[in-house]
Amino acid sequence: MRAWRFHEAGDIANLRLEETPAPEPRVGEVLVRVEAAALNPADRYLVQGQYPRAGAPPFTPGRDGAGVVERPCAGGRFREGDRVVLLGGLTGISEQGMLAEYAAVPEAWLAPLPEGWTMREGAAGPLVFLTAWRALVICGGLRAGETVLVTGASGGVGTAAVMLAKSLDARVIALSRDAAKRARLEEVGADIVIDAGAADVEKQVKAALGTGRVDLVVENLGGPCLNQCVRMAGFGGRIMVVGLLAGLNAEVAVGLLIHKCLRIEGLSVSAYRPEEAQEAWAEIVRRLDANGARPLIDRAYAMTEVQDAFGRLHAGPFGKVVIDTRA
Repeated sequence: MRAWRFHEAGDIANLRLEETPAPEPRVGEVLVRVEAAALNPADRYLVQGQYPRAGAPPFTPGRDGAGVVERPCAGGRFREGDRVVLLGGLTGISEQGMLAEYAAVPEAWLAPLPEGWTMREGAAGPLVFLTAWRALVICGGLRAGETVLVTGASGGVGTAAVMLAKSLDARVIALSRDAAKRARLEEVGADIVIDAGAADVEKQVKAALGTGRVDLVVENLGGPCLNQCVRMAGFGGRIMVVGLLAGLNAEVAVGLLIHKCLRIEGLSVSAYRPEEAQEAWAEIVRRLDANGARPLIDRAYAMTEVQDAFGRLHAGPFGKVVIDTRA
């Protein structure tokens, strides 16, 4: 089979398309014929040697994917030919990932492809929507009528957070530097969109809120943006840190943390237990279907174009970058 692998951590160019034997499933695993995969910044960090618990090279990354059951596990709930999506686990972290034509995946981390969804949508949805759900609901405790601020709102987790927050009856402020993306964020449910690059972005957020306040922040950027979020959050606000695209380190005004009684919490989609992920995913799909919504796909690439796809991811897509693994 074809698989993208790296033999030593470092530059993303170390990731190469190679021929390798198809994996042999272990007890409790399903052999999946991968039809589509989706890229995440974490995949790049893993190749670069910046991700904890990374598998030993030669290694295939890829934490998102959808496909067809080629060989079910004995006594399992799936049958040959079932269409499935990956919800998480160690696939693409310490176990070989989805940037391949076949993957052996623990059955506990698979769910049926939602009815009416394409394989691309199935690959694009789970990681970002489960991350957004954890930030908004499980850790963030979002309540109807509260105001959510989403930084880096045009990315995969950002767009997912906007869509889910609206389904939870929240008021949504979305920050993005790109005018065209801001217009699209309004289309998918953002109530207020503001240029993240504006010198007076904090004043604009305050003016847009009037007497209101930011109750919850989904922080996708890190770096200097974290302290900006501290300044924009209201009293008793919660800041859920899910990304670090703007930098690994941040300085935070401790006085504001104390004065505003803020809570800053880092979270990872890897914290889900299988049963918890299954339950959350079912509710996410129900909400998306009720609104006629689907995961947002920026662009699809052929299997041979993964390096170009990582370039697109680095440039800043609107939604998800996906790979047609059979093309």
